[in-house]
Amino acid sequence: MMKTLVLFFMTLSVCVLAMPSTKSYNNDHYSNRNKVTNMNNETSPPEEGTSLLQEIDTDIKLKLEGNDICAYDRGSKVLCVNVKKACGTKFLAAYTIGCADDEERFAGNCFKKCSLLANKDFPLRTTSWTCARNGCTSSQEYDAGLCYPKCKEYYIGVATLCWGYCSKFCGKDYSDMGLYCYRWWPPHSCYKPRYDRGVGSLPYQPWTNGLGCSGFGVNNEGGCPLEDISYIAPIDLGCNK
Repeated sequence: MMKTLVLFFMTLSVCVLAMPSTKSYNNDHYSNRNKVTNMNNETSPPEEGTSLLQEIDTDIKLKLEGNDICAYDRGSKVLCVNVKKACGTKFLAAYTIGCADDEERFAGNCFKKCSLLANKDFPLRTTSWTCARNGCTSSQEYDAGLCYPKCKEYYIGVATLCWGYCSKFCGKDYSDMGLYCYRWWPPHSCYKPRYDRGVGSLPYQPWTNGLGCSGFGVNNEGGCPLEDISYIAPIDLGCNK
């Protein structure tokens, strides 16, 4: 019996010594795995004068070089301009670095402002060739959701009609009764003058002038609107603020 127990414990000791260390295995395994993970996560820092925003599928690049912003086409420098004067700089007949002060950005392109192309009453650009107003003009007044021509002096507008003031056309003692004027003593009614000022129009009015690169579809130089690429600049140029 004693020999059997001794033989059993000797066999058990040999098996334990032959097993690999669990702690050692785990340390080596995760150490190696972390090395692979770190290698996969390593990225090269961007080149000087570039930004992550420039990682787009295009041949055009913008780089910051000192106080200048420089444009490159397929690796060749096209132009450089001072950062403070960059907005509205056009090049290669297709691109602009931000919109100029007299331009507005619409659908990614720079157009001359509608407030300059049309007039102050149509300042909103709604399409590439359409400017619109949002509200009544200076010669109109708003009433019940529509714009009507303003009434003449001493008249007040209600929808399509302009009604005269009772105090002006009948006398200061007459009260406005809606369709007529009335004096309570001595009792007397007075005709209230009125005239038709026409139908109203919607406050929102589009104005289209020319299709393509004409009419309202132009930039501040009278040519076709150019693509604004200021968003790929490595810094905020502050255009159109």
